[in-house]
Amino acid sequence: METGWDASITDFSGNDPSDNELSGLSEASALFQAVLPRFPVMNGNTDPVLDNLVALAANLCEAPVAAINLISQEQQIFKAVYGLNLNAPPAGHSFCRQTLMAEDIFIISDASMTPVFAGEPFVQGSSSYRFYAGLKLAARDGTIFGTLLILDKQPRSLTARQLKDMRRLGQIASAHMEMQNLHHHQQYKEQLNQLIIDNALDYAIITTTLSGQVTSWNAGAQRLFGWTEAEMLKSAVDILFTPEEREKNIPEIRRVSALHHRQDAVERWHMRKDGSRFWASGQLLPLYDQDGCVQGFLKILIDRTLHREQQERLREQEEMLRLSQEAGGIGAFDIHLANRTITVTNQIRHIYGIAPDANITIELFEKLMTPESKTGQKPDQCKTANPAALSLPVSGHSEYCIHRLDNHEERWVALSTELLSDEQGKTIRLRGIVQDITARKFAEEQQAMLTAELAHRSKNILAVIQGIANQTLRNTTSAEEARSAFEARIMALSKAQDVLTQGANSASADLKQIVANSLSVHAGADKRRISINGRSVTLGSRQSLSLVMALHELGTNAVKYGALSTPAGHIEIRWLFENDRFLFYWTESNGPPVTKPARRGFGSRLIERTLAASLGATAELHYLPSGLEFRLNAPANNMRFDPA
Repeated sequence: METGWDASITDFSGNDPSDNELSGLSEASALFQAVLPRFPVMNGNTDPVLDNLVALAANLCEAPVAAINLISQEQQIFKAVYGLNLNAPPAGHSFCRQTLMAEDIFIISDASMTPVFAGEPFVQGSSSYRFYAGLKLAARDGTIFGTLLILDKQPRSLTARQLKDMRRLGQIASAHMEMQNLHHHQQYKEQLNQLIIDNALDYAIITTTLSGQVTSWNAGAQRLFGWTEAEMLKSAVDILFTPEEREKNIPEIRRVSALHHRQDAVERWHMRKDGSRFWASGQLLPLYDQDGCVQGFLKILIDRTLHREQQERLREQEEMLRLSQEAGGIGAFDIHLANRTITVTNQIRHIYGIAPDANITIELFEKLMTPESKTGQKPDQCKTANPAALSLPVSGHSEYCIHRLDNHEERWVALSTELLSDEQGKTIRLRGIVQDITARKFAEEQQAMLTAELAHRSKNILAVIQGIANQTLRNTTSAEEARSAFEARIMALSKAQDVLTQGANSASADLKQIVANSLSVHAGADKRRISINGRSVTLGSRQSLSLVMALHELGTNAVKYGALSTPAGHIEIRWLFENDRFLFYWTESNGPPVTKPARRGFGSRLIERTLAASLGATAELHYLPSGLEFRLNAPANNMRFDPA
């Protein structure tokens, strides 16, 4: 079908084309140009076939000018031209772009009479071409190459015969350019493939038959394995495998796997000509022909021995670092401030009680990193590019108390952080380590408590000695009797101190013996002043030492201020097991009036806090009018000796 505009045809419906119609045509042409691909046939080399074809087109159509105009996204060129001394259409030329919109031959009988094209360079120039006929040239898949065009200085038309000939010539030109394009691509691919093979000296590229016979062997293979191409051609590729793998028929198994999965990853030891081994990494791929039939295999390998050794060393170092961090209770984290992503080690999750599969957000991490310490103070905050967006401890060291997320256990941690900046000095990352220092803090607290206890006990010993001296002198009639009684009581005090200092080294002890030994020095000559009642209970060293310390404090207090500070005073000690609980009572009577002290001393804190925490119990001091009473309530299982 012919598309034509001439003086006798005003528009497609018989009216002059409007501005909107012309604008739509121009926009369509521009859109068409934007999607045109670039082809190798766009080069400037002459093509004899196309040169003869345009000459034949001019002759058949009885026109002075014929050309094949190729159109790409960037340019238009005359691939072949007859009757013109031009390599490309003049700037502003749009005949051919409009031709691309037509389904068949596009004809302008008299361009000077057609408003759309009256301003064309071909029409306004010195040649003043008025007739144009153009046909779109395209491949079978619809890809457009350009146009076959005819120009004449006289207004005219084409006969039916000329139209038919022009279509045939267009088909020939399209088929020829498609063939040339395919041929160029094929040549380029072959050259590129050969260049890759020839220059891939670090890669062994090998092809084999289905049975594993070598059919090609590149320079990289010779460099990697040591055999020349002449030595390997028609040899079995199985020689590259280790002897132990050949015994297990691994080469054939891998070929079968490659056929089944269309590829087989190569990650194994291979043999060189000199007998040495290297770690090969690569692929074994089936080779298919155009009909989809397997013709052989392609094997591509590279020596990754050094990389494997480095990976193994790195893995060992990472494992050693992991073990060291776990042993030291150290975790590490890395925060990218720009995208707000965070990476943590497993030890971080362990320290803070975060589940292994839980997602750690920046908000959660900020909460974990900046809790209030026991002093009520928060660590300093870092100064980032946007402090309002992220608030974390500044570079340096800080220590604070946390509560684990899983069980709310109180732990102490030490945090050390470091800010990293880019080349412009902008803070981009925050890295840090966290160490669980709970054991150290506990040891420090224990050391402080022991120091305070030592000072307190020294004062108590002096007070007890003073009390012993007063009791001895008050109840003896001679200096010799006083000296003898005083020495005996000092020896009893020494034994009580042995109970305190050696209790931690004893594996177990009987509760009644512990009570008797601890209080023998305080009872004086009259042992009836202290009554002890309770069943036999074997305690471990931890329970024993805790009770010895508490009994020492209670006994010392009784000598200084309580029942044992008066001649008629009495202390009743009893214990029992009831409803899976261990109940222990210390009851004083007949002593001086009791009043609750204005402040709690070290001894009271030791009894009510330390003893309770050690035994998982409640420990209470009651200042009754009749005398001091101490009550201990502990789980029964906590008071039984477990030799395991």
